[in-house]
Amino acid sequence: MKRYLLIIPFLSLYFTVSAQIKAVSFEVNGLKVILRPTQKETFSMSMFFRGGVMNYGPKQAGIENLALSAAASCGTKNYSVDDYQELADEYGISIAGASTTDYGIIGMNCISKYFEQGWKLFSDAVVNPAFDKAEFQNTKDRMISGISQRRSDPEERIEQMSMETMFKGSQYSVDPIGYEATVGGFTADSVRNYYHNQLLNVNRMFLVVAGNITKAELEKKILAAFKSIPSKPYTAPDYTVKPIEGESVYFENRDIATNYMSSIMNAPVFSSPDYHPFMLVINALSGNLNYQVRVKQGLSYAPGATIKTQQMPYMSMYVSTTQPKKAFQAMVGVFNSISEGRYSKEFLEGIKKDHRSRFYRHQESSSSIVKDLGEAEILGGYKLEEDMITNIDKVTLESMKAAFDKYIKGAIWLYLGDEMLGKEAFK
Repeated sequence: MKRYLLIIPFLSLYFTVSAQIKAVSFEVNGLKVILRPTQKETFSMSMFFRGGVMNYGPKQAGIENLALSAAASCGTKNYSVDDYQELADEYGISIAGASTTDYGIIGMNCISKYFEQGWKLFSDAVVNPAFDKAEFQNTKDRMISGISQRRSDPEERIEQMSMETMFKGSQYSVDPIGYEATVGGFTADSVRNYYHNQLLNVNRMFLVVAGNITKAELEKKILAAFKSIPSKPYTAPDYTVKPIEGESVYFENRDIATNYMSSIMNAPVFSSPDYHPFMLVINALSGNLNYQVRVKQGLSYAPGATIKTQQMPYMSMYVSTTQPKKAFQAMVGVFNSISEGRYSKEFLEGIKKDHRSRFYRHQESSSSIVKDLGEAEILGGYKLEEDMITNIDKVTLESMKAAFDKYIKGAIWLYLGDEMLGKEAFK
C-alpha cells in the first residue's frame, strides 16, 4: 500500500509541473511561431494554413487537401521522391499534409536525436515542394479511393450529412476531402499553382513546435529556412452562424444492418465564455445517453453527444440502432432530463476531475500539444488551450444551465438507414 501512496503524490507533482510549462509566441520575418518547450524525447511541429474550405469554391473541393498531402510526399527541390522517402524511413521521420474544414497543415514528427534531419525535410517540403508527377498521381489515386470508402462508411456519412444540412448553400458545407469528380480533375500543375499562389503566404501561415529547443535556436532555423516565403494580403473569412429554430428531419435511405440517427443543434464558439459550461453539459448528456440507451435499454452500441468544435460549431447527439423508434424516444427522454438541469454538484465535480485527468494525459504527447495549440490559435488564440483547466474550474451548475438554454432553440434530425423505420420513429 505504501508504494501506491508514494506514486500518487509523484503523479500529482508531474501533472502540476507539466501544466506550468507555457507556450511562447513570437514572429520571425512576419511568420507567427508558437513554441511549447518540452523535455520529451520526441519533436513535433506543424505549419498551419488558415482558411480551410473558405479558401476555395465547391468546384475545387479537395484541392487544398491534395496540395498539402502532395507537398509532404511528392519530393522537394533538394530531394527526389526516392531520396526523400529513404531519409524519412532511415531516421523514423513522419511528414504528412492534410486539410480540414478550418485549416490545413504540413506536420512532422521525429525523435529528438534526428531533429536536424527532420527539420531539413520538413522545411524543404513547406518551401520547395516538387509535386513529382508520377508520385502525385499515386497520391491522387489513393485519395480518390479514400473518398469512395468514406462515403460508404455510415458514421462518416452521417457527419457529412450534418455539415451539408447545417450549412446548406454555404461554402462551409464543402467537404475538405473533396469528391471523386473534383479531385479526379486536378493535375500536378493545377495543385502546384494553388499551393504557391494561394497557400504559401506568411500572412495566412503560422508554425507550432513542441520539443526540446530554445526560442533562440528555433528563431535561427526559421530565419534561414523560411525567409523566401512571400507576404501577401490576407483577409480572414467571415463566419456567421445561422441559429437553428424549430425542428426538421432529413432522411437518407440506405440498405444497412444498423440505422444511424443524429440530432444537431447550435453550440458556442471555442472563444466564448459559454463554451466550457456548455461543453460540460454535453459531457453530462453523453454520459446519460450511454447509460440509458446502451447500458439500461440495450438499444445502441455507442450512443453519445459531442461538440463539433470549429469556426461555426454545432453539437450533436447520436445513436446507431436496429430499433429506431425506441432509441428516438430514449434520446428525447435523456435530452429532456438534461435540459431541466437534473445533475448535481457532485456530478459536476466528477466531470471536472475527469477533464483535468484527460487534459494532463493528453499533454504527454508532443503531437497532441501541437495539434491542440494550433487548433486553439485557429479558433481564437492558442492561450485558450492553455487556460482550459482554469476555465473548466470556474464552471457552475448555474452557468451550465444558462449556456444550454441560450444555444438550444431548435434541432435538425438526420437519419441514415431503413427510411420506412425512420419515418415511423419520428411520427
